[in-house]
Amino acid sequence: MPSVASLQLTIDETKALKSLPATTQISAKRALQGSTADLARLVDSIPFGNASRFCCLVPIFHATLKSVQVPNYIDPKTIPAIVRAKLALFGLVKITSVVCSPTGKDDTVTKYIVRSWDALYPWMRFFARNCLPPPYDVSVTPPRPDLCSVFDAVKLCLSPLSLICTNSEEGRHMLRSSVSVQHFVAQLWILIGNLRGDVLPGDPGTTTDGLISKLRASFALTNYVCISESEDPDKITLPLSNYIHAAGGVKPVVFTLLRYIRRITRDAAAVEEPRSWTPRDESVQQLHLYTLGLQYSFQFLQTISRQDASCCAQLIRQGSIRTVVDTITQILPRILVQKNEELDFHPEMGLADRQKVLWSGYSYIASAIHDADDGVTAVCQAIDAGLIQTLEKGVVCPAHAHRHDNLVRGRLGDIELLFLLATFLVYHRVVDSIFRHWFRMHSAPMQKREIRDESLGVALELVLKYTIDAMEHRSVEPINFHEYRCSGPGCPMYASKFVSKKRRCSGCLVSIYCSEKCQRTAWRNGHKKWCQVLRCTVGPWGSRDIRTSLQVIAGFETSEISGMSKDVETRVREAQQQFPVFIDKLVLILDMTVYPPEIRVLPVHKVEQFPGEDPIWPDIANEIRARSDSPPKGYMFSVVKVHLGKSKFTLFSPSTALRMAFEGQYFSDDEACGSVDEDKDEIDGSITLGDQDFGL
Repeated sequence: MPSVASLQLTIDETKALKSLPATTQISAKRALQGSTADLARLVDSIPFGNASRFCCLVPIFHATLKSVQVPNYIDPKTIPAIVRAKLALFGLVKITSVVCSPTGKDDTVTKYIVRSWDALYPWMRFFARNCLPPPYDVSVTPPRPDLCSVFDAVKLCLSPLSLICTNSEEGRHMLRSSVSVQHFVAQLWILIGNLRGDVLPGDPGTTTDGLISKLRASFALTNYVCISESEDPDKITLPLSNYIHAAGGVKPVVFTLLRYIRRITRDAAAVEEPRSWTPRDESVQQLHLYTLGLQYSFQFLQTISRQDASCCAQLIRQGSIRTVVDTITQILPRILVQKNEELDFHPEMGLADRQKVLWSGYSYIASAIHDADDGVTAVCQAIDAGLIQTLEKGVVCPAHAHRHDNLVRGRLGDIELLFLLATFLVYHRVVDSIFRHWFRMHSAPMQKREIRDESLGVALELVLKYTIDAMEHRSVEPINFHEYRCSGPGCPMYASKFVSKKRRCSGCLVSIYCSEKCQRTAWRNGHKKWCQVLRCTVGPWGSRDIRTSLQVIAGFETSEISGMSKDVETRVREAQQQFPVFIDKLVLILDMTVYPPEIRVLPVHKVEQFPGEDPIWPDIANEIRARSDSPPKGYMFSVVKVHLGKSKFTLFSPSTALRMAFEGQYFSDDEACGSVDEDKDEIDGSITLGDQDFGL
């Protein structure tokens, strides 16, 4: 190990020391000669105010770190070097924290920390390994707490990382591209997430209350930077799998992240009401810190959900959407606050910046629904958590003194999320979830409230009307008879009375039968022709959500096409001019994957995920015209596009398929339909909801 007495500075660095007070110059000279006490005096001499003149001490701290190597073992001979390294790290952190620009555009951190990372990082790992408890069991005493307290070790390990993330683009790229650093950050993230209480061992008592809460909120940025995309597209970043492996796998990442969000939310809700509502108020600053912590946690949530399918599924299973909705519900009244011009238009704490956390939360919910294999479950989770009620609170957020109605509405993502939810109202499970919350949602009528956000208010009103339509479609009788009654011609048997196991047609996945006899009879009486059509009505996967929602989809199909009759006529004329060869093979497409729904007209062979070349479709179209009171004009039949998240399906017209395939069984058999009331008690409770009064 080199002698500490051999430390030398350049001529320019030595001249710079002459600008310091005489006592500080003496301490600097002795520190270079190996005096630990004088090195400590140098650290203490750095003021917390204007410390730019003390930047000349940085070469001393760098030289000290470079002069001592990280020991492989700890004994009385290596302890002096460890103490000197600790003091040098403290000096660098202190002077960089004071001198660096608060705007994040200063190169002080890059020059003092990032470009000397090879000297700093080994010592940061050393103090984390020997002076911090294990990440997954914080109750265990660190191996060597005598060398450095937990309080000091946390400061030495976290502060350089936080400074890098907020002030150095070069440093952020280093975090994204280094396997070792990502492993280090992941372990610290787990550790901070498992800490309890508000006081760290070794805290001298000079810190304010809620230290661990503030560490948790501030470290959210560091964690997010490690897995975020680089500002420079030419720079390579590590795959997300590296970080997940470093943190112990998918489950530890998911559990820790949701724990972070819940605890930061709890800390934000516990902040006292600000007295002055100015940027200098301590409560306002705490709210700002916790809001930033939640914003970066939401962005981390969205990134891992988008990049890793297993993380996306595990997050939804563990209630991530419910957690985000609960968080937004609690912090929204404190986010959408207008108090005075100084705070509302502040560049960092203003209303526009506070709204970013709402956008991050709504954006995650939308991406989770979009990317999920089972988007219906994700939507139901959001509705059951009270998402629509939370959006209503955003519409009618209470007024405050000195409010500014001319503030520009930021990008909140709430309207986009609301319209996304509307595209799932075609599903029975979603309508059931909304029905359970309907009366609570309308405990206070919308028209009696003060609408402060006109855009969100209009969107919410449209979607709620759409919701009423969905519940009405769901309640029309006969209610999904094909799901619980035998499809055999003239057979009144209900599934609850089947003697043997229920038989479902393996071709269409829609019809069920009580016996082989009924199944054979149905096949001879027309099911042979309509089996393929019904299969095209439930999609290639035969999704249960689609199968049980055919009635709702059919209701929307009928109402939307009739409501856009003029637009339909225009689209048909345009398609006839564009495709004159296929004028007798046009299909109307109702796209319900967007809100409001859109329509197009194309030749049948151009329809996505649809067997348009099959010769059965002209025959089906002719039968529709022959058996329908009001056959389609200008097109053979309609199809409906729906989605279950990331999967989209093009379905043959549910309204046509159900009526044509089961007309003789469910829609004309008066005796069978009349027996519904007698068997009400034996039908599934979710089906009988259609008979209840919605009070609409």
